[in-house]
Amino acid sequence: MWRKIVFFCILLASYLFSAQLMVVQGNLASLVEVEGDYLKKNLEIVLPFSPLDGVVVSDTAYFATGNALLEYNLKSKEIIRSLKIPAKKLKWNDERLVVICEKEVLLLDPVSFKYGKISFQQSVSDVDFYEGYLLVGHGKYVSLMKNSEEIWKIEAKAEINKISVNKNKKAFAALTSDGTIFLVDLENVLAPKVVFFSKFEEAEDLEWIEDFLVVFFRNKVITLNAAKLTSPRAFKEYIASGNTTSVVKLQDSILFTKGNDLYRVGAFSLKKIGTAQRVFPVLAQGEMYIPGDLIWQLGLEAEVRSSPVIFENLLVVADVEGIVHAISMSGGKLWSYRTGFVITAPPRVFMERIYVTSWDNFLYAISRNGQLVWKIDLGADVSKAFEVNSYGIYLATDSGEVYFIDHDSSIVWRFKDEEWISTGVTVDENGVVYFGTSRSLYSLYSNGSLRWKTRAGYLLTMKPLVIDRYVITGSNSGWLLCVNRTNGDLIWKKKLPLSLNSQLSAFGDTVFVNAEDGIYSIDLSGNVKRIISASTPSPVAVSREGYVYFVSEGVLYSFTLDGKRRWERKVGESTVEPVVGEERVVVVTRSGNLYCFFDSVHP
Repeated sequence: MWRKIVFFCILLASYLFSAQLMVVQGNLASLVEVEGDYLKKNLEIVLPFSPLDGVVVSDTAYFATGNALLEYNLKSKEIIRSLKIPAKKLKWNDERLVVICEKEVLLLDPVSFKYGKISFQQSVSDVDFYEGYLLVGHGKYVSLMKNSEEIWKIEAKAEINKISVNKNKKAFAALTSDGTIFLVDLENVLAPKVVFFSKFEEAEDLEWIEDFLVVFFRNKVITLNAAKLTSPRAFKEYIASGNTTSVVKLQDSILFTKGNDLYRVGAFSLKKIGTAQRVFPVLAQGEMYIPGDLIWQLGLEAEVRSSPVIFENLLVVADVEGIVHAISMSGGKLWSYRTGFVITAPPRVFMERIYVTSWDNFLYAISRNGQLVWKIDLGADVSKAFEVNSYGIYLATDSGEVYFIDHDSSIVWRFKDEEWISTGVTVDENGVVYFGTSRSLYSLYSNGSLRWKTRAGYLLTMKPLVIDRYVITGSNSGWLLCVNRTNGDLIWKKKLPLSLNSQLSAFGDTVFVNAEDGIYSIDLSGNVKRIISASTPSPVAVSREGYVYFVSEGVLYSFTLDGKRRWERKVGESTVEPVVGEERVVVVTRSGNLYCFFDSVHP
């Protein structure tokens, strides 16, 4: 029987330049940076205790020892403050340290070292955060808490061991002591729905990576494809022996310890990368910057015609000489991979793989450390943007065929009509495909059959944008076209001074497009407004905070949505959109120069 209650688990993330961790072996602690599958030690400390759990924030570490909470200065290597409390687990959220004790959750201010307390009748096992709420696992319950008030709780048949929130999917997963995993839909956070439960014998821990739920067992690790919450399915199984002692999430991969071994796992790979008994997250604060400060720049010595992509703590960019470059977020070159010819489509990243298309007719799958996983000959160039999701890769060749290829390189289906495909391919959340041709806008079902076809009457040049109930595309002849997503019926069309380089982007229910004379915003009713005047600007990027970035006449600009200029920096000519990362804005110029700027933004 399941009742309303919530379980709490905090997502552990890495910040700024690279993935940083504290690796612990007994009472020996090492601060390390993770670059691909390699560990770089920065500092080693012999601790006067053996921690059960820890969190590192800048130069300060907080440790739980079972009978105390310790604040430890990493520079002076000494204990600064301590509390005699039965601290078992630690989490960090919104400038507060969350301490899990036997039957209590403490919310501690790290400045004053004072805390508030939430008490439970049962033992607390885990906590996580969702939209300002605290999810707490205690006894057989998962409770949703607002401050100290319980909003609801869900009861399981056995003790709750672990909770993991997936904010993008608006859901959480919970694991009980008898191996039952249940998934809860939080679309309406006040009315949770248990949409799946099943028993996984000997399961020890779990954590999300995008659409995948990674489940840890005594002698193996299994990834479940949970793109559909109601019916997750086994995707990959890996052998890894020993009890799982700690797990740290790093955006699209997980580091964990079994016995004395440290592993990295994603949906597509598992690799032992070191020795450790436990691993703790490091939330580094880095240097003090103001928005617009240049952090680093790098020259690639080749022309670039596609936008870069940020993958975990990697920046991936491809040039017209057919070379894929991987660069750390601190500006260091990590590796490069050469394809057979020119690359003009932006790379795509999913889980542990980088996907690239080239004018040599091949689609490439490359590992995060630069090794070829596979490549497939499509018989024609792929010069336009493509899409990747948990099911596979969707692309159109220059010969006019649309392909759906799974992550193992098998062609699932292909589609061809008499019209030449002139735009990149877009895929919605249901696997429905959209693309433009020399005369029409097409939609295909997820099985590759024709869904609808809308006559445009002119060459479409803009990759379709799916937003709400609509599909929007356009042409360099100046027409912007909006159709009904379900049946392709025309809803509105507008004439704008569009160019061959015009592209669509969205923020909420507002669409943005770069035109010859500036940046335009369009609402879903078709109302058009020029919000920024600029000469032949690049396509725009919009941050989660609503800041707009583009390049015009060799200058990178940052504006607010209402057209107020925030900052500008000279970079050089660019025809591709900038990319927004965690507190970073990266732009690549046509001549192949990369610039990384600081800003208080998130993708």
